[in-house]
This record gives sequence, C-alpha cells and structure tokens, in this order.
Amino acid sequence: MFRILLVKDIDSAPDLEEKLRRHGFSVDVATDLKDARKTEHDLILIYTTPQRVGAWGPGDTGIPLMYLIDFEDEGNLVLTCPYGCIEKPVDDDDLKSCIDFLMSRIILGEERYKKLFEYIDSCVAVYEAVDDGEDFVIRDFNRAAERIERVNKEEIIGRRVTEVFPGVDDFGLLDVLRRVYRTGRAEHFPIAFYSDDRISGWKENFVYRLPSGEVVAVYRDLTERKQLEDELKEKERLYRSIFENTGSATTIVDEDTTILMANREFERLSGYSREEIEGKKSWREFLADEDLKRMEEYYHLWLKDPDAVPRIYNFRFRDRHGNIKYIRMNADRIPGTTMTVASLVDVTDIREAEEEIRRSLREKEVLLREIHHRVKNNLQIISSLLNLQLSRIGDEELRKIVRESQGRIKAMAMIHEHLYQSESLERVNFREYVEKLVGDIIISHGVSVRKDLEIEDMELDLDTAIPLGLLINELVTNSIKYAFPDGRGTITIGMRRADGSVELVVADDGVGLPEDIDPSSTDTLGLKLVSLLTKQLNGEMTLEVDNGTKFTIVFRERDE
Repeated sequence: MFRILLVKDIDSAPDLEEKLRRHGFSVDVATDLKDARKTEHDLILIYTTPQRVGAWGPGDTGIPLMYLIDFEDEGNLVLTCPYGCIEKPVDDDDLKSCIDFLMSRIILGEERYKKLFEYIDSCVAVYEAVDDGEDFVIRDFNRAAERIERVNKEEIIGRRVTEVFPGVDDFGLLDVLRRVYRTGRAEHFPIAFYSDDRISGWKENFVYRLPSGEVVAVYRDLTERKQLEDELKEKERLYRSIFENTGSATTIVDEDTTILMANREFERLSGYSREEIEGKKSWREFLADEDLKRMEEYYHLWLKDPDAVPRIYNFRFRDRHGNIKYIRMNADRIPGTTMTVASLVDVTDIREAEEEIRRSLREKEVLLREIHHRVKNNLQIISSLLNLQLSRIGDEELRKIVRESQGRIKAMAMIHEHLYQSESLERVNFREYVEKLVGDIIISHGVSVRKDLEIEDMELDLDTAIPLGLLINELVTNSIKYAFPDGRGTITIGMRRADGSVELVVADDGVGLPEDIDPSSTDTLGLKLVSLLTKQLNGEMTLEVDNGTKFTIVFRERDE
C-alpha cells in the first residue's frame, strides 16, 4: 500500500486525510518533519499556504516531497506537480489523479518503486516518440493496463501504439500524446469512448512528458461506472416519466416541508411554475387557513409514528390566485429517506356534483314527506266523510260495516303518518306502529281489554307494513268484537325474526272460534281479508282454537 505522511501546516481541509484513505492510501498525519527520517513513507505531502511554503525545506529525509498549496483568497489548491490547479472543495477524483501522476513520476524515475508500478490499480503506459513525434512506440505497460486492454506486455513492447490500438487516433488520445511530447505541458484527457475491432470502453487519461522525453499516460477504465451512470440516467428518465405522467399532481417533499420536486400537473393545480416551487415553497403555503392546523397536527404525529395517521387526506387547497379547490391526497414516505411522495387529485367537480345530488335528495325527501302527509290527510278526510255518513244511516248492521271500514282506513293512514314523521322515508318502526294501532283500536271500541305486546324492534318497508298493519287491525278488531262477551280479556301480539322469516302471532284468551271454521272460506269480510293479506305477503297462516284463538302467520322478508 502506498504510504503518505501528510504534514498539515493549516486546518482548512479537515477531511483531506479521509479522502486519501478512501482511495486506498495509508495516511499518517504530522505537523512537522522532525520524525520524517524515522518513517518508511513513500511520499511526504505538505499542506500549506503560499506565504509559508518557503519555511518548508525539503530536508534530508530521502523521501519524495510535494506541496499542496492553498490559495485561500482565490479558492484554488495547487499541487506542486505538472498536473496543476484543483478547484476547492477538494474533489476526490482530482486528488486521486494528482497522486496517481506523482506516483507514476516517482515510480518511473526510481527503481525501488518498480513493484508499485506493477501493482497499482491505475493503468500506466510509457511511450517513446517516433517519426518526429507523429507516432509512439510502447516502452512499458503495467499489469492494470494489461488486464484492462486484454494484452500481454511482452507482445506489445516495441510496437507502435497505432498498431496495437488502431482506434487511438479517432479516440483523440494520439493528438494529446503529440501535444504533450512537443510542448512538455501535461494534459488531462477527459473521459471519452474508445473502440476498435478488439476492445471498447470509456477511458480517462492524464498525460505528461518525462525528462527523458518519454510520454506517460496514467488512465482509468471507467466503463463500468459509465454504464452504471447510463443505467441510473435511464432509470431516472423512466421514474421522471412516471412522475410526470401519473395523472395526478405529484410532489416530493422534504422533512422540513419544502417541496423538492413537482410535476406538470402540480404546476397546473397551483398556478406556479416548477422553478417557483421546487426548493422554495412549503406545502403549508397551499393549504386553506381552515385546514392548516389539522394538517399540521397530522404531520407532527406522522413524524413520530407514520402508522398512527391515515395515508389519505381531504383538505382545501389554495392556488396562486386564491381560488379554493377540494383535494384528496395520498401521501407516503419514500423508503430509506426522510422524503415523502404526495399525490393530489382535484375533487372539486366531484364534490360539487355530490353536493348537487345531496341537495336534490333533500328536495325529494321533502317532497316524499309531503306526499305521505297528504296521503294520510286524504285518508283521514275519507274517514271523516264516512263518519258524516254514519249520522244518516239508521241500520245498525250497516253502521258497523262503515266503522270497520274506518278502522281499516285509519290503519293505513297511521303507516303514512309514521313514515313522514320518521328519519327514514322507506321503512316503518313496526313496534311503535303496532303499539299505537292496537291502543287506538281498543279505545275506539270502548272496552277494557288488556294488550300484551312482545314485538322485537324491527323496521319494515311500505309494501310489507301496509298489508301487515291491515292484517293486525282485522285480527285485533275481530277479537274485541267476538272473543269477550263481557268486554274483558287479554289480546297478545308477538312478532319476531327467525332464519330470514318474520313470525306474527295474534292471540286472545276469549271464547274462541268454532273448531271447523276456515278463514279462507268464511263469509265474514274480516277473516277473508286476513286470508287475502296473508297471501299478499306470500305467507302461511295457522289457526289454533284451544283456550281462545291464536293466529300464527309466517312470511319471508322482502329482499332489499
């Protein structure tokens, strides 16, 4: 390993030794040269200023020495070798190139560095000019160069560079070799692509002339790095294309809330250009005042525990012109970073359409309530007309028929009354309805019959509630009229759900019906109605007449 003694006369580059170590050099740090004779370093590197460089003599160390002079006011570093000026801050690649050059100069000038010449990672080629500097013969080639160029040194020594590497002229290196040979000034030949029938790849060269007149090229094969860079650029292009064409306004936000990247859709949404947004604006600036505090609370909680907050947010967005837009945002952290990617969709039109639908539904709800109210009122008017007619009817049997019709009308009117008074316009709370219906029937007949209701809480739609209400009205009225000659007794009504069906039981403890009665074939209108209404519900009815009368009706609930 190449050993460097770094003598630091100033401290303006505290990471210099670390940069050298990263490139595989062994680095010791000192502040003077008093112990240099006792060391076995390959190079002494003195980091100083122009004003103090004269204070450092080469001394009698027997070790090659060079200066790294820091021109603090000009912002440059100058290395005391033909490579020349390095811009500050110290770039790793530039520093490595300078050290490679110095190593090459030392190596080629002194035999004791011959092994190092063979084993360093950088490629080194030594050329001798022929044809008055128009072409060059290869005089030496280290192992790294043999490996990269896929040649055997013994087979190419003494051959022309244009013969071994026929693409050297098109590559541009031949012109550099000619200039350096003629001027003596070292040149850096930037990364370029070399190609011939045998090999190809990206190379970066540093070329200088030795006092002997030989020209040295120290170079690196950067093909893998260039391929990796190209792959990264292609992936960046792909990701950028995805970022730009997600169909939504997308941003990448830093932990301090600064927007680092914004796509075209976000430009359209916000009214700002990308140059005005990226690195300059915080997402806070786009939130409406009413939602800012809530979103900041979410954000602070998210910093502590990302799983404790939702990933989808709804808020009001303020654009450049002060227009408020309703936004739905999906946000998530980019793995391995402190950045967040946020996708924003403008749902203003959808929200306005939803509000229009809600407004329309409210209007229809008001209208439907009014319809139920008017149906109830019309049924009550019919009942009142029948009541007026009763005053003109002398036949008691006919009067009884009219009153029964009034009861049926009232049972239907009560359904509509419950509907327009309830929150739902489609379903009736049937327990409340039955309690009121049975109570009104008992009161209207002026009897002392007790009611025992065992009804589960359930809501039924209008098509089920009306026939079922009429059915209960007929059975309860029939019990009051015929089951209790003395006007006393108990009517029990039970209703429950079981396995997708509803079971209704209406029973009394009165004198009971004859055992041979058939509700479907009887001459009485009430029992005929019970049979017809059961069929309308697609139900089944059973009758028991022991110790009173018990009707059981089972029907399937209607599908929603």
